[in-house]
Amino acid sequence: MNPCMRSYIEHLERDMPSQVVRVTKEVSPEFEIPAILQQVESRKMRPVLIFEKVRNLNGSISKLPLVINLFGSRERLADALGTTVPKLALEYVAREKPVAPVVVDPARAAVKQVTQVGTAADLYEMPIVTHHEMDLGPYLTSPSVWVKDPETGMTNCAILRVYVAGPRRLVANFVAARHTHHYFQKYKALNRNVPIILVIGHHPAFYIGAQTKLLVDEPEIIGGFMGEPLELTPSETWGKEIMVPAQADIVIEAEMSISELEIEAPFGEYTGYYGGQRLNPPAEVKAITRRQDAFYLDVMPGHADHILLDAPMVEAHLFNRIKAVVPGVTGVHMPVSGTARLHAYVQLRKSNDGEPKTVIATALSSDYHVKHVIVVDEDVDIYDDEQVLWAVATRSQWDKDLVVIPGMMGTGLDPSANDIITAKGGIDATMPVDRRSFPRKIRIPESVTSRIRLEDYLGPEALKQF
Repeated sequence: MNPCMRSYIEHLERDMPSQVVRVTKEVSPEFEIPAILQQVESRKMRPVLIFEKVRNLNGSISKLPLVINLFGSRERLADALGTTVPKLALEYVAREKPVAPVVVDPARAAVKQVTQVGTAADLYEMPIVTHHEMDLGPYLTSPSVWVKDPETGMTNCAILRVYVAGPRRLVANFVAARHTHHYFQKYKALNRNVPIILVIGHHPAFYIGAQTKLLVDEPEIIGGFMGEPLELTPSETWGKEIMVPAQADIVIEAEMSISELEIEAPFGEYTGYYGGQRLNPPAEVKAITRRQDAFYLDVMPGHADHILLDAPMVEAHLFNRIKAVVPGVTGVHMPVSGTARLHAYVQLRKSNDGEPKTVIATALSSDYHVKHVIVVDEDVDIYDDEQVLWAVATRSQWDKDLVVIPGMMGTGLDPSANDIITAKGGIDATMPVDRRSFPRKIRIPESVTSRIRLEDYLGPEALKQF
């Protein structure tokens, strides 16, 4: 049986107990949960929060505990793939290989333990969160939305925001650059409404795999990340024609209209600003199935929980693209301080002084989100903003080390851009290859630092401050 979200949370509570905090006090899904998470983050803490008593949209206590901030820590993402933070992008590359799914009988599918079809399906039973003050209303923020290509049979698994417009009505947001839009246009040409499934809750490796950029049948890539074939089972609405992940927490089956449009947004986005209102196609819910002991998974928009999830995918993609041009690249990091999309830090073992600018040009043209690139030497920790900015302060002269490229394609969610047209750039913050005239970095002897243990010098009360 596939690992699932419950098995992963049990692992955290058993092996990494500081990573999970359970909240037993009754809470509202309207703003209260985001406010609590924000206060936790302000203390530089990143635990998974499990809210056990959340009011649903019908006003009663939901049967489903709510999990938030599951993806809010790089350490947890690395742990979910059995690796370390510095090796996370390389592990992503290693796992991004297809593993064919297997079909299991619905009797063995945990997601079929509770089945609601037609008018029995009620989204309002879930503890669906309204996150920010100007959001249109409650949103599903964690669903992996599966759409099957009507021509090739390949399934795309995009993580989309979905507005809950009624107890059986959804409005999904997808943009022209996504495969979901491409498949939608195919259904429109065939004059057929679009069967979609929304997967809410699974093992983190499932979600990391669903972020692939490869043009493949994505459930196969999810299997590669999970380290075993993804278990699928027939849907309630379309049977074997549309399969669903058997060990998910919740699956919503819906049919998206090709002829209707409804208002969707504003919505607080990853940039820390609201995305503008738009018209998107509505979908009618046909069935909801779930585990008997299901969690409801929420992702907090604009916070680490949201922006870190696809960071390993972008880092792996950039690493491969840059390394093909500049073999000396040793690491790529998309920092939370740059929304894990707009800034890229690149660590380089350079062999000539032209390589950093080549790295910058390659990175900026490899992903339309990337806006600024900072290239540093091997002795700079790209996972530490302070060290990267120290390198910028002491190893760059902007009359020769600053690159600016106007008029490139960027993201329309950047409020400083002109729609999708933006200026991009980078900084070469590396030392020259000939370092004979460049000062040496200060350091304490390794023979001393390796034997120093704070607990040998500081008392228990002092150690609590660290």
